[in-house]
Amino acid sequence: MAFNSMADISKPQDIFKKITAMLVVTSDQAPSRSQAEKNRDELESLCATLGIRCAAWDFFNIRSFNSATYIGSGQVQRLAYYAQENECNLIVFNNSVSPRIQRNLEQITGIAVVDRQEIILQIFANRATTREARLQVELAQLQYSLPRLKRKWGELSQQRGGVKGSKGSGEKQLELDKRQAQERIVRLKKEIAQIDKQRSIQRRNRTQNDIANIAIVGYTNSGKSTLLNRISDANVLSENKLFATLDPTTRRVHMPNGTSVLFTDTVGFVSDLPHELVDAFKSTLEEAVLADILLIVLDVSREDFMMCWDTTKSVLEDLKAFDKPRLVVLNKMDLVTEETLFAINSFCLSGEHHIKTSVTQDPNMEGLLVEVQNMVAELKAKRENDELEAFVRNLEENDNE
Repeated sequence: MAFNSMADISKPQDIFKKITAMLVVTSDQAPSRSQAEKNRDELESLCATLGIRCAAWDFFNIRSFNSATYIGSGQVQRLAYYAQENECNLIVFNNSVSPRIQRNLEQITGIAVVDRQEIILQIFANRATTREARLQVELAQLQYSLPRLKRKWGELSQQRGGVKGSKGSGEKQLELDKRQAQERIVRLKKEIAQIDKQRSIQRRNRTQNDIANIAIVGYTNSGKSTLLNRISDANVLSENKLFATLDPTTRRVHMPNGTSVLFTDTVGFVSDLPHELVDAFKSTLEEAVLADILLIVLDVSREDFMMCWDTTKSVLEDLKAFDKPRLVVLNKMDLVTEETLFAINSFCLSGEHHIKTSVTQDPNMEGLLVEVQNMVAELKAKRENDELEAFVRNLEENDNE
């Protein structure tokens, strides 16, 4: 079975089950083999989400970057041998791979080559259900595929004989595909901008109602949607899968003291999230930027939960949202092992405002709601104090004039 890219195998979905992958992790992303194994585990989880079976993997130490094949010529031969020995029909790199490198590796190995970004894009495409999510994913896929169109038509792009200056059929088709993709990108951006305008109006209405908005953020599959379902009637899709939620869902929740706040579930983060997805899902990620308080859900049953924390922190810093009032929810405490307990205790001593719980086991989540309730009260008191100070300053400035 041969194919040129993930886009060629997106339909029907059952075909993913026929794919056997060879995973590749390189030393420029993983300085040690132990770190490489963690990267491999996450990449394997991403592939498994699509139904792709991972039969083998290898760690390549890169001494000098090869612009043609990324890894050295001897390493390419080793890669080809392992992939063929394990009957793999797909090679997946954990890092981004340029179209040129993809073409060269495919020619040498005779096996389709994709990178982590393409796997994530395909997962998002499978998960998208609403119109907004489908538009955002299509935009991300087109932006990713545009520089790779030459890869698809490379075998037809040579000049043909005939009238002087004429081009081959592949060259013409490549130009047509590029023009159609660019025109579609423009249309998608306009449609998404219109939806974003509607979302901005909804946000403004929520702000005018003077109701605190709590954004539930965190690494993918950490329990964000399950949390929203537990404290409200959201009925959001909650599965033990990566990127189960792509669309933000907002629900009003009544707190123990009778007040109301809004909780918004958001798309999960992942390390090295493709920038095409960051750009396409900007309106969704803005829920964290515009929120009053962040509820950061952290799955502490994972051995690499500190990596999840670092990634979440990095994404929020990039969004300039990490300085907001935040509460870290140490979720799945019922599944904690002795191996992770020391790291959890160290995190608890770091000074981060946190609460330990298990979203699925806690009978009423009242402890978490009380923490949020207190944070909302503190935020409201601070805003009132700031408004009072500003009012006094204005009076003093008017008196001086």
